[in-house]
Amino acid sequence: MSGEIFIRKAELQDANGIYIIDQFWYKKYIDGDRSNGYLYLKNNYTFPQIEKIVGDGYGTVAIINEQVVSYYFINPYFETGNIAERKIIIQDKIAKGILPEGKYAHSLQAATNEKFTGQGLNKKTLNLLKELSKNDYDYFIGIMSYDNIITQKSSLKMGWRHFGDIGFGILAVTGTTEERNDNLNL
Repeated sequence: MSGEIFIRKAELQDANGIYIIDQFWYKKYIDGDRSNGYLYLKNNYTFPQIEKIVGDGYGTVAIINEQVVSYYFINPYFETGNIAERKIIIQDKIAKGILPEGKYAHSLQAATNEKFTGQGLNKKTLNLLKELSKNDYDYFIGIMSYDNIITQKSSLKMGWRHFGDIGFGILAVTGTTEERNDNLNL
């Protein structure tokens, strides 16, 4: 695919492209292919869920030739996976002074079309998502599976800070502004 890649806020018309990428990686995971750092998608989103998230303005996309090739979104609605556990862990780390107080987005999702991995699209879509949501959220929470070493390494390049093993993955946090990122160095 040739053409210029555009990074922008996701629109409702992008929901199908996001869903296609999400389903591709979910199928790889279900089929047992966890090599090369494939995403750990224990929970796949339904198309109506993606429509709701994107329609309400909680996502960003990378587009080439009018096709979604990468996305990042915040899920403020659906209790997927271990969200309840994440909230408890974050509150505990705040109480212990490990993490700063603030409003945390506990559930994010990102993926890139396999043909476009390694081009920094997740970082670009994440940076735009931070900019768009900095008035609503102070910090984003990410959990990376133990076997996803590639994502663990690339997350550091994207500005995430790792806060160790939390029993079901590696906890990562990033601020929505540089000042908030500086607060993560408590």
